[in-house]
Amino acid sequence: METTKTINSPFDEQTLQYFKELLLEKRREAEQQEAQVEENISNLNEADDADQSSIAHHMGDFGSDTEEKQLNYQFLERTRKYINQINDALQRIEDGTYGICKATGNPIAKGRLESVPHTRYSIEAKEQGLDHE
Repeated sequence: METTKTINSPFDEQTLQYFKELLLEKRREAEQQEAQVEENISNLNEADDADQSSIAHHMGDFGSDTEEKQLNYQFLERTRKYINQINDALQRIEDGTYGICKATGNPIAKGRLESVPHTRYSIEAKEQGLDHE
């Protein structure tokens, strides 16, 4: 017995394929950024270990290193959240719900999705402040 998937998306298969490829490319870019930030954090940690064994170090250096590490961790967290949002959008494509505003149930404009392909909200929902969990 074959089951058919309900497609609620306002887009045809060709358009959905376009957005899928766009999202996959954005995910590849984000994963590369994630790897680079992880490498930066690792390098900072290794430098800290070397500095700890040194007798001469300046307090300002510790502050700068700490701030740089904190910024890297924040960027890493944002990048991982973005990757999760992309994965969620890819799942919506598979589910047939991509392009439907989570707040209003109305279609999201194609232009908005081209600018922010992982969005779950239409510009109208965003303007009304409905774009939060």
